[in-house]
Amino acid sequence: MAGISLLKLDEATRTEVVAQTADALLAGGIVIFPTDTVYGLMVHSTDPAQLARLNALKSRQFDKPIAALAAAKTALVAHMRGLVASLPGADGLVPGALTVVAERDAWQDALPSPLLSLPYSRIGVRIPKHAALQEVIARCGGWLIATSANLEGQPTPSSLSEITAQFSTAKSVRLAVDGGDCATDPSAVIETDGSQARILRPHPLLGS
Repeated sequence: MAGISLLKLDEATRTEVVAQTADALLAGGIVIFPTDTVYGLMVHSTDPAQLARLNALKSRQFDKPIAALAAAKTALVAHMRGLVASLPGADGLVPGALTVVAERDAWQDALPSPLLSLPYSRIGVRIPKHAALQEVIARCGGWLIATSANLEGQPTPSSLSEITAQFSTAKSVRLAVDGGDCATDPSAVIETDGSQARILRPHPLLGS
């Protein structure tokens, strides 16, 4: 990935890597960063043009919704657990490997205000259970926009080297952070109307 800054994330480098990642995101860059599930392509923007750019990088439909990653605030954790309460065990993945999709109105007073301006009728939110990523999110005002770091239709990569192979010609990624191997299962996705919830994408910790 020529021209992209590469950083190694470990306990010795964590403070500096978190700071550089947040700076790159706040400056409008796209970064690759590990999560508690898979590596993600991340931006700090709700601008439709920037979201379309992120989708284009994945060879993904340009207007396909992209989920938000949020800080593990007590009120939001409780709100998300309430939204999925009709599915036994789902609340145990908040924080963790669960993206909750709900109508915009269901998120009023629960999300950071910029996320309520996302250009989607339904908003997906996940609270990652990854300490360094949570530190990056905190430096970015409590939220990021993220999608898995793989080309559409390709396997979800577990390592940064696999990602670099898929995005070897990408010129829009500013920074890539190597945090070692991640899981290969993306988060579960649950859609809810506030009273009933259904699984759109299963996860081994949730089942089908």
